[in-house]
Amino acid sequence: MADPEVSPLPGPDSDTNPDESSLPVAMVEDDEGDKDEDEELDLKPKIGMYFETEDDAYEFYKKYAEGIGFVVRKSHKSRNTRLAVTKRWFVCHRQGFKQERSETKNPRAPGSRTGCGACLCIKIIPCGAFRVTEFVEEHNHPLADQPAVKMVLGPRAPPPLYDPKDGPALDMRFETEDDAYAFYNKYAEHVGFSVRKSYKKKHKGLLVSRIFVCSREGFAEKDKHRDPEDTPRRAGPTPSRTGCQACLIIKVQPPSKTFKVSKFVAEHNHPLEDPESVHKLRSHKLKSKMLELELPERRKRMHGMLAGDAGAALEYLQNLQVENPSLFYAVGCNDEGKAINFFWADAKSCLDYMYFNDVVLYDTTYSLNTYSRPFGLFIGVDNFRQPMIFGAALMYDDSPEGIKWLFQAFNDAMHGKQPGSVLTDVGQKYADAVAAVWPGSMHHATVWHVYHSAKKNLKQLVDNAKASFMHSFAPVMFENEDEPGFLLSWDKLVEKYNLGDNEWMNELYRTKESWALPYWKHVFTADIITTLRKENIMSQLRKELNEQEDLLQLLKKYDLLLEDYRAAKLPVDTEAPLPIPTLRILKQVGNLYTTAAFKMFQIEFEDYMNSMAYPHAAAGMVSEYKVTIDEKPGEHTVRYDSLDGSVTCTCKRFESTGIQCAHVLKVLDLKNIKELPEQYIIRRWIKDARSGHFTTDLDSSLRASTNEARYKDLCRIASMIAARAARADEAMGFIESQSNALMKHLDHIFQTSGFSEMGNHAALPAPGPSSSAQPHNIVRGPQGNPLLRAANGILGV
Repeated sequence: MADPEVSPLPGPDSDTNPDESSLPVAMVEDDEGDKDEDEELDLKPKIGMYFETEDDAYEFYKKYAEGIGFVVRKSHKSRNTRLAVTKRWFVCHRQGFKQERSETKNPRAPGSRTGCGACLCIKIIPCGAFRVTEFVEEHNHPLADQPAVKMVLGPRAPPPLYDPKDGPALDMRFETEDDAYAFYNKYAEHVGFSVRKSYKKKHKGLLVSRIFVCSREGFAEKDKHRDPEDTPRRAGPTPSRTGCQACLIIKVQPPSKTFKVSKFVAEHNHPLEDPESVHKLRSHKLKSKMLELELPERRKRMHGMLAGDAGAALEYLQNLQVENPSLFYAVGCNDEGKAINFFWADAKSCLDYMYFNDVVLYDTTYSLNTYSRPFGLFIGVDNFRQPMIFGAALMYDDSPEGIKWLFQAFNDAMHGKQPGSVLTDVGQKYADAVAAVWPGSMHHATVWHVYHSAKKNLKQLVDNAKASFMHSFAPVMFENEDEPGFLLSWDKLVEKYNLGDNEWMNELYRTKESWALPYWKHVFTADIITTLRKENIMSQLRKELNEQEDLLQLLKKYDLLLEDYRAAKLPVDTEAPLPIPTLRILKQVGNLYTTAAFKMFQIEFEDYMNSMAYPHAAAGMVSEYKVTIDEKPGEHTVRYDSLDGSVTCTCKRFESTGIQCAHVLKVLDLKNIKELPEQYIIRRWIKDARSGHFTTDLDSSLRASTNEARYKDLCRIASMIAARAARADEAMGFIESQSNALMKHLDHIFQTSGFSEMGNHAALPAPGPSSSAQPHNIVRGPQGNPLLRAANGILGV
């Protein structure tokens, strides 16, 4: 049991007092009948509410507590074997009783703890969200008025607006770091100098202070030890760095988490620019560039491409490929020959894909750094339910042609091996691209994209109705497994909020078959959405990459994060197995499944133990049963064919996750089948999913027919061998001992085939990206390739 955490005593990294605009939205089932839509009712917790994260529930309960008149404290929590929080209690700050303290310590105020039983308990559910399972409203002590509570919680008033022409002043407050930078840069434009972001200080990953300096702060490398008052050694151009001390320092202010000006130095040691030329300075030139990119057509197709970005990205990917020839990258160009799209995947990504290509999710929910670069990831999940990154993309052009180019580049990187299922955001351009590139793959949009899109597309309604709309919207999205229930709840939602004429909602309803849960239960997903929500590598990437100031830094930081993530996940391959149970079916799957897959099966097994089955129909060798589970709504139909032992269920759990459902387990037990039939144990969830001969992973029709293609295939095969042999010293020793024999055998092949050693070397291709027949061009080839040199000239590298 973890120590209680006290919320109303914030420190530098406390999240006690979010601004009202960032208040998390709870989701709750909407009872039938009219409701009072005032804020107090909306903010009152109810059993059955659920939240996307634990923090969302905490913020919601704090807001409710502020309106009622008490302060919330985090209490104990439960964790699973992987240390993930599964249950959490939030309590009144007067819960429990005070402990005796020595006279030398500060005593608690009399009556600060009264044993109050008011609390809110949340519990994780299979989809990764948290549901309210307990709510105690009554307190055993008087409640405070709102002013008293706000005195504890701190002010919520938004920072005032300032005129940049007046300049910074001590104690000025800004809502965000970016607001402070924008103000100082505007002031600098008025005065006549350029601004640069300098040092920042973090505490436990959160920014606590930042320094903005004049662009002439410091010295050039050769002049670092020169005194700023010294005369330059020789005449020449005006130095770019003069040791200028002008700066602005901001620090975070708990509990409001706004930024306050703590220091301002106005004096410069160099001449300032006149108004006619100040726009040429770097920080103002960048701002002008951003204004240019705000043009609708340019913004649609470029999303913030800055001068030098394309060259920096291309050079970085080239250098990576020199270090690792197995790296694949592709660069998409527009009709003018400008690089606008980038895709890359390393050998580990390609290897992972060869084993777990049954589901691929293309995630586009990123807007990184100052310029909102459109960063996308191709994501999968392995047999340990660990997310894997198959490839990354920067898509400045996300038009239908651009998306098709990207999917084709991914297809080339993976040697044409098609994914089983492709999950994307909602949009016809994604469906068309999947159909064109992977005609044999299943495609579906995700309900999570729809849910988050609603906050943006219905922002005015969400803001006006506060939490009310999202309370009603969430159950429509996540709690309707059958079509009639979904259609009925959708109609109620549209009627309640008068959305009959809303264009976005009407289009969403028209395309409901592409994203709503009742229409994609048959699509295999390996439960990837739940996995990503629990692991949250995507949130980590978004947070860590958010403050990068240029594309080159972004690429480097991404590679480091990916390397660290992979290293942290390595121990899962050797995690201790669960104790083998005595029940026959559990013993069977326990010996085969990974620990993560076994836990998924165990949940279904527990539901099966609490289920009831009733004969429904029979025809020849086929019989049907209705199965219900205690405390769960609805029933499902299981169809069993005794001729071939096949069994199906209307819940489609097995079809979507590869784990057999509780309803089927119940019917198998009725048929005295005590082990899970082999056809319902799929390879992707077993412990040895990565074993087997990799040569069978590539279709014979895709086998290499050129030197360059053969080289790439051999790099992939070598990577597979290295990945497996690296697990043990004995395996590595074996590979080393066989390498000389392998080289001798290769020499014998070349000698008997009439190839000369010089000819072999001459024919060996330099590494480079594969080609792709797409509307956009692809820059390909290693550094030194004439085509690449020409492209570098276009890009200004």
